[in-house]
Amino acid sequence: MRNAKLMVGAFYNPHLGRELAVATGIDHLAMADPPAASDAWWPAIGGRYTLLLHDYLGQLSEPLDERSIQRARALADLYRSPWVAEHFQCLHTEDGRYNLNYVFPPLYTEEFLDRFVRNACALKARLDQPLVMENIPGFFDVKASQMPEPLWLHRFFEATGAGFLLDLPHVWLQAHYHDMAAERWLAEFPLEHVVELHVAGVEDDHDLAGPWIAPAEPSDEMLAFAAHAVSRCPRARAITFDAFSPSLTAEVLFRSVERIRGAL
Repeated sequence: MRNAKLMVGAFYNPHLGRELAVATGIDHLAMADPPAASDAWWPAIGGRYTLLLHDYLGQLSEPLDERSIQRARALADLYRSPWVAEHFQCLHTEDGRYNLNYVFPPLYTEEFLDRFVRNACALKARLDQPLVMENIPGFFDVKASQMPEPLWLHRFFEATGAGFLLDLPHVWLQAHYHDMAAERWLAEFPLEHVVELHVAGVEDDHDLAGPWIAPAEPSDEMLAFAAHAVSRCPRARAITFDAFSPSLTAEVLFRSVERIRGAL
């Protein structure tokens, strides 16, 4: 049986604002982008939901500049967010010359661990809300890494006191591409630090010749995996249907939230 205080929600998709403004059965909305000035539904959305800040704040392999910190503080205040979320992501090269155009994981090395710990602690000190960090999918192994991702994450959370936003499809995909049971791989992660979990659908990707995250309903297998994970995350406070796309329909969003709630 799930924790009765566990919130079940989704990402705010502005093109579904009309439906979300009057919806029932959704406890919270995660905010990937700030509300647009032209969003007629934002006042209703902001007034009726718990809102979770999950915008791009910066790349924590480098220190955040003052503008980024002030932006994070302003958004957290606007949403009255109970925590502030960011990814363990690398989007651009250190010199800023190249953008990778997608979220890539850091190298799991002592150097990158030190960088992320130092910069996350600096960001935490400037926020009025707790910081939570989300794991990134790894499609392939990088030989330069010095330790497994779960060990790197254990050490990060112990050093920073930050919360863990556990993205379950990311874990599931890693297990799939390493021919490993997802539950076995999940057991290696620092589940005692999990504050929020993400659940999403996966579909076959032509370029990868295999499954990848998609704005689709979670499968029964993914929902069972989510129920298993929640039972092992004693501090979890929210679980979020992770789909943010113009192609997402209201039917898929509402049915997914309902099925997630039912699976727990």
